[in-house]
Amino acid sequence: MSPRAGVTDEHVGKGISIELRPAAIRAIAEQVAAILQPARTVKELWPEWMSVETASRYLDVSPERVRKLAARGAIPSYSEGRGCRRFFKRSELDECMGGLRESGNGLYG
Repeated sequence: MSPRAGVTDEHVGKGISIELRPAAIRAIAEQVAAILQPARTVKELWPEWMSVETASRYLDVSPERVRKLAARGAIPSYSEGRGCRRFFKRSELDECMGGLRESGNGLYG
């Protein structure tokens, strides 16, 4: 017999078969899924500060559209100066988009 209790040399390397009820299998699968696929929030998926390109993917519009909206003041943006890169704060984009839904105004007007 090997040092492991109840396991003989003839069992080593052959695997073990266990019969489980379907409810137990589901519970194990749910626990494994929770460990492997943790819930992802918007905050985890998107950075708080975004470039034009990232903001365009976030809003599902072209980068040129984001630039035009920012130039018009339709969405808030930040820049170090004229001709410098523009940045957008995710929470402000969310507020802006929420405000459009409530007021009925569109970005394309």
